[in-house]
Amino acid sequence: MQHHILINICAIFGVATAVIIICKFLKIRYIIGYLITGVLLSPNTSSYFADMEEVDVYAEIGIILLLFTVGLEFSFTNLKKIQKYVLGGGSAQVFFTILLTAALIWLLMRPSWQESIFWGFLYALSSTAIVVKTLQDKNKITTPHGKFILAVLLFQDIMIVPLMLFTPILAGVGDDPLVALAWLLGKLVLMGGISYVLARYVIPYFLKTVMKVQSQEVFLIATVFIVTGIALVTEQLGLSLALGAFIAGLIIAETDYNHMAISCFLPFRYVFMSFFFISMGMLLNYQIFLTDFGWIIFWTLFSFAVKAAAGILAVKVMKLEWKTALAVGFSIAQIGEFSFVLAQSGLEYELISDNNYQIFLAVSIILMSLTPFIVSNAEKIHSILSKPTLKNG
Repeated sequence: MQHHILINICAIFGVATAVIIICKFLKIRYIIGYLITGVLLSPNTSSYFADMEEVDVYAEIGIILLLFTVGLEFSFTNLKKIQKYVLGGGSAQVFFTILLTAALIWLLMRPSWQESIFWGFLYALSSTAIVVKTLQDKNKITTPHGKFILAVLLFQDIMIVPLMLFTPILAGVGDDPLVALAWLLGKLVLMGGISYVLARYVIPYFLKTVMKVQSQEVFLIATVFIVTGIALVTEQLGLSLALGAFIAGLIIAETDYNHMAISCFLPFRYVFMSFFFISMGMLLNYQIFLTDFGWIIFWTLFSFAVKAAAGILAVKVMKLEWKTALAVGFSIAQIGEFSFVLAQSGLEYELISDNNYQIFLAVSIILMSLTPFIVSNAEKIHSILSKPTLKNG
């Protein structure tokens, strides 16, 4: 029993390897393979894997490493270049998504306004893991729509903090919203000050000292120390671990050792990301497809349409061309990793029922599975839609 963690890891990787090999032959994307692995290992499918709480830990590590490497590859210098998109485009996308989702769900289903707004919160976030990896694999991260997508995703990852904060307030528990917001802003300002001091004075000197040893192993250990240390500081401030990891990536990217850090962490990121998608599959009860298949199809189409429309509106607010707007809108029209964290919080505060939670998981998995194909072909959407217009002209 004391080796059960190793047995579980062995089982996860064994099943995942078999499933992904089969998916490769069938030309199915690896992410779907991870999700299928999760469903096969789910407590709802096999009683042998009923006690696998540590997978949640691996999933969280996967998100932390993902955002750390995103920060590494996008530095403060690059972030300043798209700060207009982060603040303007990101806020517009989140606002439009919450507004459209809440209004339409209230009109269609007539739940309470609190539940309607909470559904808006869930829909406001997109998948950083899938979208960023697909953009990187296709060398599209530096394209006009790639930069805008990254800016929006970064804003969404930051927004998980206030959304988590307002969830208990929506449910009628927690502190006064104005006091809570003031505390949040204060913490963000404090974290900004700490980050500036670390980036300007502490981390460069620390890494320079470490590199005197001329050992990649020591550098790797020192970098893990920096990432976990900053992540724990953000958690102590009531912010997310992932936000701290992203800030750590931005700080290290400003040093002379960013390329070495990327080469060290890239392989680990994909290993732990696999745990995240497997753990998502494990949360799903496959029987929901048998009992609520019609609703799953409806909400999949609804989610895609609303998120695409909100993304397109956000780009047009920034006065960019239609080609970019369509590429961005369709690329971020899926549910995000942090939405699952938020959904579990909503389940705890009874803002979402168990059955609706399972439908939400099913819809999210379907949209995530389609995302790599959509992102890869997003630039073609404008030309496809404009062809009938050209013929008529």
